[in-house]
Amino acid sequence: MSNNSSTNISPIEYASAGCTIGSSVLSICGAFVIFWTYGRISSVRNFQRTLLTWLTIADLMIATGNLAGTIDFLSNKGGNNDVCIAQSVVTTFASMASFFWTLVITAHMMVSIQFRSDKTRSALLKFLYHLICWGLPGIITLVAGLRGVLGRNSNSTTAVTGSWCWIKNDLPYQERITWMLITGKGWEILCYILSFSILVLLKLKLYLSRRRLRELNEDFRDQDTHYLYLWLLLWLLRVWGTVRFIFVCSQSDDNVAFLIILHSIGDSAQAFGNCLLFCLLDNAVMEYVKNMCKCSRLERVELERLVHTSDGSTNNGQHGSYSTV
Repeated sequence: MSNNSSTNISPIEYASAGCTIGSSVLSICGAFVIFWTYGRISSVRNFQRTLLTWLTIADLMIATGNLAGTIDFLSNKGGNNDVCIAQSVVTTFASMASFFWTLVITAHMMVSIQFRSDKTRSALLKFLYHLICWGLPGIITLVAGLRGVLGRNSNSTTAVTGSWCWIKNDLPYQERITWMLITGKGWEILCYILSFSILVLLKLKLYLSRRRLRELNEDFRDQDTHYLYLWLLLWLLRVWGTVRFIFVCSQSDDNVAFLIILHSIGDSAQAFGNCLLFCLLDNAVMEYVKNMCKCSRLERVELERLVHTSDGSTNNGQHGSYSTV
């Protein structure tokens, strides 16, 4: 994307910015829906849901950062400023954290289903999850920030982003690719491979055994099979940026309009996708929402009945007083 404030924003950049804003807003809303269901619906509040909540915090940071970066991009016409650098720090950290939490969920599903073990829920491992998923991205992001590699990419054909900031373009080619791998793409590709291979095999195991999740581990709900599709959601949303990265690695022009649009939508949409998968497609969540709406309607009907009854009593009282006079 453009770097100089005097440079006009192209139509594809406006389209990318619009898609990023829309996707980010949906993800922010989706994240809060996931938080709400975790807090209000006790039947879904198991260990898998707790891990999903931590993943959602990372995805919420990505969506919020991309939204702020895009607004700054439109306001400053692609200028490289403090907001851009701060946004790059936040989203670089959050993206790696999101990949790590996805891998933690993958490992937890494998141990719980394949080995029927509860060891992934131990206090020590819970501590290690947070140490790795937040600590390692924090260290990598801190080093990248101190090295001054985070900021606006001035060349739209080698950006591997939408309208947000990531790795600066004024680095030597090999160094730029290396930092892209270290601060995101390497972990992303690793997450693709491991989550796909493990979760698909677990799904195949369930299919061949004709057994329900709850029969293998009593902490699971039937709807927790949705966690076995995390890899698919990740691929559908994030693969477009990976394709652009491969173009850059091969020193080809990645400025392909449909890839930029899909990348702009997908990189900010993880929390919204998780909301669809784990809330709208979860029977317990939807049943709770339906019951809540039904109770709300009954309360309104009862309130209206009481109001009408009260109005009728008042009118009768007033009519009686007039008759006495």
